[in-house]
Amino acid sequence: MIESFSIRCPKEVDDQKAIADILLSLDKKIAINRRINQTLEAMAQAIFKSWFVDFDPVKAKIAAKAEGRDPLRAAMTAISGRPDAELDTLPPDLFASLAATAALFPDEMEESEMGEIPIAWSAAPFGSLLAHTIGGDWGSDVPDGTNDTRVAIIRGTDLPDLDQAQTNRVPIRYTTQKKLANRRMQVGDIVLEVSGGSRDQPTGRSFRLTANAMREFDCPVEPASFCRLLRPVSVEIGVILGLHLSYIYQQGKTWEYQNQSTGIANFQTAHFLEAELVARPPTEMADAFFKLINPILERRHDPHGRHLAELRDTLLPKLLSGELQVHNIEAEAAA
Repeated sequence: MIESFSIRCPKEVDDQKAIADILLSLDKKIAINRRINQTLEAMAQAIFKSWFVDFDPVKAKIAAKAEGRDPLRAAMTAISGRPDAELDTLPPDLFASLAATAALFPDEMEESEMGEIPIAWSAAPFGSLLAHTIGGDWGSDVPDGTNDTRVAIIRGTDLPDLDQAQTNRVPIRYTTQKKLANRRMQVGDIVLEVSGGSRDQPTGRSFRLTANAMREFDCPVEPASFCRLLRPVSVEIGVILGLHLSYIYQQGKTWEYQNQSTGIANFQTAHFLEAELVARPPTEMADAFFKLINPILERRHDPHGRHLAELRDTLLPKLLSGELQVHNIEAEAAA
């Protein structure tokens, strides 16, 4: 059947090649943007794991003390990944910033409910770090006498797309002002998938709403009924919680919070909020981590890649139909 389809296409082979070159250049830019996003995600996760799971800067200070070396420089090396000999080659402002961050890490560990953590930190239940949490909504597909407020509703299936700054498949629906009042998302909120997993894929996927992601919507945003809104006590703590959720999902730990009595897996939210422990640092440390990581997370949700994909998909039919001429595009690009 596919072989019988008629497709409008330029007759001249040179025109066909020129169109292919334009589309290929866009595809390459989109692929580069995706690789950049993947690199940024890996960077954020690596720093989170080093600071809040492995406690590398603290352990570096402890080891340096035992060996008679400078604990501060040891922590600076652990944070930057640079050998000690290279630290003095850094620009003065970068050296000072790195030293200030390293000074925030203690040089001792202490026992806690989650094992050894840095002294003066706490093992906090995930739920204790939330100011607000509530189940999602679904509303109706068209406005009616009850549901009259237009909203974008984030489903579990939308989370991978949103992580790549793709918002075009998020459904637009209608709800009530009363439901929206408690569910309207704001920058720093987290959507947690609590239902819909399978025997091969656990629930527990999540998405933290950045300022760049929020700008892509022209209406209020709320989670779907199979998701839950989590609002951290602060945007700084929210960055830690968002990366904590991503980390434990990648590690397969969310399997521990599954309840699958039927074909659909459900997340044991109440148990998770009470049982899942997070290494909470002092305020100064949380602030320093936020200042370092938040720009990376915002960059990941830059809509540039989506705009390129939209441009490609808009150009394709216009070029094939002859509505747009290749030489016109090439002339504009050269200008």
